[in-house]
Amino acid sequence: MLINNEIRDISEILDEAFKIGREFKETTEETMKLIIQMKGILDEVLINFNDVDKLRFSLRKLLNFNRSFDYIITENLSTLITYAEFAEIIEKGAVPSSILDKINKIEEFTKQVNTLIKFLKMLYDKPSDIFKVEFSIRKANQMGMKWVNIWYLERETGLNGDEIREILEALTLIGVTERAERGGESVYRIRDLGED
Repeated sequence: MLINNEIRDISEILDEAFKIGREFKETTEETMKLIIQMKGILDEVLINFNDVDKLRFSLRKLLNFNRSFDYIITENLSTLITYAEFAEIIEKGAVPSSILDKINKIEEFTKQVNTLIKFLKMLYDKPSDIFKVEFSIRKANQMGMKWVNIWYLERETGLNGDEIREILEALTLIGVTERAERGGESVYRIRDLGED
């Protein structure tokens, strides 16, 4: 679902790309191809999740592809923003909102993909760390603690705060936990199975 929305957004940008120019259209097409390729590789990882040998190969492929994906997507999004702003300034004297909003959504998507890739690598390399964090939150929630902060999880799991944040960011992205702000810091809880 995560990637399908971004493919839809980039398709909508592509529909309007000819108005801005050939290079903008070509950059948009390249970005769409990369996102579709990333979707295929992520799907392959998820399909092979129960076969260790295939998973190892799929994860290696994902990590190798992500190196170039991250760089090229960042460059392409920067180019798209520059062209969109320039075209709109010439046309209306203002920054384009619709195209820029869609480009910003795709930028957010690339951050989420990176989070998911880190999580998959952790899930493969250190599944016990992920289990410790999820178990500690679940246990705290069952004991009546509605929201759990990072320092509590550091104490309970023995993991460092940065690693816990990465795990929680991914667990939130895939819908296992939910995040809120309390007193200027992030707090987490297990998402109730009955909730949307």
